[in-house]
Amino acid sequence: MIKGRRRPGRYGDSYRLEDIWADPEEIGGTIMKMEKNYPGLKSRVFILTEGPGDYEFYSRFFNGEISEIRFANSKDNVIKILDDLSATLKEGTGSSVIGIVDRDFSFFIPDGTEGRENLFMTDTHDIETMIISDELIGKVLEYYKKRSAGGEFQRSMIDSLRKESILSSLVRCSVLIGLSLYVNQKYSLNMTFKHINCKKKNLFMEFTDPVTLICDEDKLLALISGRNVEKSEVFREALSEEKDKNPDYFNHPMQLCRGHDLMCALLADINVNYPQMDGKKVLLRDLERLFRNLYDRNDFFSTELFRSLEQWAKNNLPEISDSLLRCGDSKTKIHWQ
Repeated sequence: MIKGRRRPGRYGDSYRLEDIWADPEEIGGTIMKMEKNYPGLKSRVFILTEGPGDYEFYSRFFNGEISEIRFANSKDNVIKILDDLSATLKEGTGSSVIGIVDRDFSFFIPDGTEGRENLFMTDTHDIETMIISDELIGKVLEYYKKRSAGGEFQRSMIDSLRKESILSSLVRCSVLIGLSLYVNQKYSLNMTFKHINCKKKNLFMEFTDPVTLICDEDKLLALISGRNVEKSEVFREALSEEKDKNPDYFNHPMQLCRGHDLMCALLADINVNYPQMDGKKVLLRDLERLFRNLYDRNDFFSTELFRSLEQWAKNNLPEISDSLLRCGDSKTKIHWQ
């Protein structure tokens, strides 16, 4: 990367996906070339992420002068590239590449990602669940409120009807679909949950009341069962068994819920109660990017993920560990672009 140039995609900049694609041959070749020219000197680190959104988020926290962030298009691909590189790179150079992936359901079901020295996971299910808070939701809603075509009276009436924080309501709307996905994975049911999202059509509107943000669980289960008729009975039995056997699932909502589902529930609220002046519907990708951009980067430095990355850098890259991560400490001696 050219010195002084901003990393592609940061702060809403456009970028070509091919520029940030994780090509294992290119990464391996670059690392081997560095080792040949500067033996023992760890001068650049490759960070592999799952997708472009992850790339944009983590770009805020790594020094672009000594790191390259790429995306591999899935969690499995990140792990495969790490494994392939560890098998081909010379011993000792493997510390030049790491992966950061979503935890998914591994809090409940170990999936083999735990304990790997060069693979890191989000504190909760994914980035969205790790960063979401009532404060951040407030910032997002204020953003759309300023661009809304009226509706102030309607929103004040809605606020009086809601008996809990918006985040609590979003969790209630999302936790059942999260448990359903978990049951599908645990019991290897191979059910389809395709299009139960809000990418094109917000299907959450079919079981979520945009006024009260209350989820109609019967409608949601009917929707899931209707798309998986042959497995519906087995699924419902397994779901009921998991609910009865492990009620503590719901004590860990940010491990059980997917961030995309929280966003879809909030999107139902925004597009009904915050109609935009340009007449366009707010899209999921724009809402998720706004969350990432409005997130206070200093909050990242209190996450377990950051602490793990920081400790790994100290253990494996002591010569550049102080400058690898963009820390929020005012005493830092690094002046960022």
